[in-house]
Parts: sequence; C-alpha cells; structure tokens
Amino acid sequence: MRTLFSQTIAATRPTAEHSWFPGLPHALAAVVTWPVFGAGACVAGLLMASLVSFVVWLPLTAIALNGGAPLAPDDAAPGLTPNAKRALFVLWTATAWLAAAVAR
Repeated sequence: MRTLFSQTIAATRPTAEHSWFPGLPHALAAVVTWPVFGAGACVAGLLMASLVSFVVWLPLTAIALNGGAPLAPDDAAPGLTPNAKRALFVLWTATAWLAAAVAR
C-alpha cells in the first residue's frame, strides 16, 4: 500500500525505478514567468500549475499509461514515458503562463 512516507522517500532519493520528474518541472515552468509578468503573477502561475498538475494532469496521464483503466489503490503508478514527460511539461508550461497572464 502506498503511503505518504513511501512517496516522500522516493522523492528524496530518486532511483531508476522512482523518477523525481513530477516534483519540479511545473515549478520551473512557473518561475520563468517572473521576468515577464512579475512576482505576484509568477506565484499565481506556480500555485495554479501545482494544483492543476496534481489534480488533473498527472492522474489523467497515469490513467492513459494504464490503458484507460483506473489504478487500483495498491498498484504502483505506471512509469512516465519520454513522450508523457514532454506532454506534461507542455501542459504545465501552458497552465503556468495562462495563470500568470490572467493574474497580471
């Protein structure tokens, strides 16, 4: 069974089996908006990219990688393919920039 502690361990000590990818790129995509829109809009973009990432983009990606079937509670999440990582980064970037532009 997955627990908060087991996910924290995977995030702090990445291995080939546990990618760190879902942790940081949405923050990078949001921070890049700082020079264009300013600090307040950058924070709004980061908050929106974080929320949408972990509520919408990552679950939809996991379901797509699982063949459209929902994940069982005790199953490990499927690994992200390179194309899934690229698609997620594009979605995170679009979400962060859109939120920053609206917050400006």
